[in-house]
Order: sequence, then C-alpha cells, then structure tokens
Amino acid sequence: MPGRLKQVRQVFLDMDGTIYHGGTLFPTTIPFLDFLKERGIGYAFLSNNSSFSTAEYVEKLRGMGIESGPENFYTSTCYTIDYLKRKCPEIRKLHLFGMPCIRPEFEAAGFELTDTEPQAVVIAFHRDFHYRDLCRAAWLLRQGVPGYATHPDVFCPTDLPTWLPDCGAVTKCLEASTNVKLKVLGKPDPGMLVEAAARRGVGTGECLMAGDRLATDIALGVNAGALTCHILAPGADLVVPEGIRPDYQVNNLGELKRIWEHV
Repeated sequence: MPGRLKQVRQVFLDMDGTIYHGGTLFPTTIPFLDFLKERGIGYAFLSNNSSFSTAEYVEKLRGMGIESGPENFYTSTCYTIDYLKRKCPEIRKLHLFGMPCIRPEFEAAGFELTDTEPQAVVIAFHRDFHYRDLCRAAWLLRQGVPGYATHPDVFCPTDLPTWLPDCGAVTKCLEASTNVKLKVLGKPDPGMLVEAAARRGVGTGECLMAGDRLATDIALGVNAGALTCHILAPGADLVVPEGIRPDYQVNNLGELKRIWEHV
C-alpha cells in the first residue's frame, strides 16, 4: 500500500466533512494542501453538491484562507455537463430543476435551458424550489422526457440545527410519483473520477480519493481504480454500505499527511 502512495500524482478531496464542516475549516486542511504542493502533487476538490456554482466554491474557500481557482474544482454539475456532451450529444435543450447559480454553467457549455419541449430533465440539489417546480419536472418525466440527476446524496451535511434533504431525496420522490427511473450521475459513478482525472492529464490509477462518505467518496475511488482514504466522520453515511473498503482510514487529513511523510 505505501508503494501506491508513491505513485500518486493527483489527490481529489471531498469538501464538507473532509476539508471543512459547514462554515468551519478543519485545522489540518491547509497543512495537508501545503504538503501536497511541496511534493508537486496536484489536488482538486470533488463535490456532489450541485446547489453552488464553481465561482461560489472559489469564494467560499477564499473566505476560509484557501486560494483556488475554477481549475481546482470538479462538481457533479461539471460531470453532468460532461456526461451529456459526451454520451448524449443530441441533447441541447434542458429543463433544469436547480439553483439559479448553476444555470450559467450549463449555458456556457452550449445548452439551452427551457421549460417547453426540453430534450432532457436535469434534477440538481435545489435549496429554494416551489412545489410547482417539482410538479413541472414530474409532468415532463411522465411525458417521456429522459431524466438525469446530478448525484444520489439523499441529505446534505450541515453544522446548523436543521436537516437538508438533497438531490437524491427529490429524485426518489420523482421516481416514486412518476414510475420513471432517472439516470443518476455524480459520485460514486466512476465516470466522474475518470473525467476529473483526464482534465488533469493523469490516469485514475495515479489518483487518491479522500472523503468522509463510504457510499459516494470511497465507492467512487474503488469503482474507478484509485487509491482511497476514508476520513472518519460520525453520521456521514445514513446507511453504511457493505463491501466498500478504503485503502486508508484516518480521523483527519493530518493523519494521512503523517502516513505519507514516512513513505
């Protein structure tokens, strides 16, 4: 196993629960990123949360003391765009159920966003929708328009006294009410790591995926053939999946850094 760490050229990090929680940056995050820089190892943040734009993530991390640019992020929104362009090039008109902030990312990729005669329905993590929005998406699905969900997470972590049903919960609602199955993208779909790695000119076998959720972060790495590191966080998985075994399991990125220093 230590030998594989020597081969790592790119690290992909989940965000909430891995480098920060809610609005609080973990004290081990910046020293770990500095360690990677010193060794010439690239890193990027890989998130399923499609309720924020890449620009908003850049600003969030800047506010926490981490300087980054769009090139340091690959979200489930990015993967949905890449997937549709690569696998379904005939689809150009989308009905988007999602936050207004991610609309420009689809438009910049050449998609037309419309409520009439779309060629596909995209369900993202929407934190501010009206019931009529849900009904419209359901009606389009019932009319035979194919549906895609940006990711499977049923809840989003938060440090506030509330609970956040996520894209996966809405997807299950739509599937139950329409009897239509959606194509679910995002982690743990191995294609997400394959695309993110390809953008950085590396193979997945040269990557390490670190995150707090076995069902998405670690399963993604396992499915794509990457090295994996599970960051222990109570409650990260509602149901602990069977058969997903990380290569490393640590309490924080500081522990991973100490292991790596002795390789």
